[in-house]
Amino acid sequence: MSTVWLIDGRAVSDTSEDWRHECEARAIAALPTLEERRAWLESLEKKRGKEAVDRLRATMKALWAGRGSK
Repeated sequence: MSTVWLIDGRAVSDTSEDWRHECEARAIAALPTLEERRAWLESLEKKRGKEAVDRLRATMKALWAGRGSK
């Protein structure tokens, strides 16, 4: 088990749900096209609900915003 830093600056375990969530958001954000990202999120919304997908979208936006500040 290791400590990792989230986009929001928190330090968490690499086995935590917060880290899993951020990794999932990074993976979706890295898909090559908008269509692929939308399809992936639509599929997740059917399985997990709108709230879960809205949270992923917010994390993805934070990740993209963070890229411009480096």
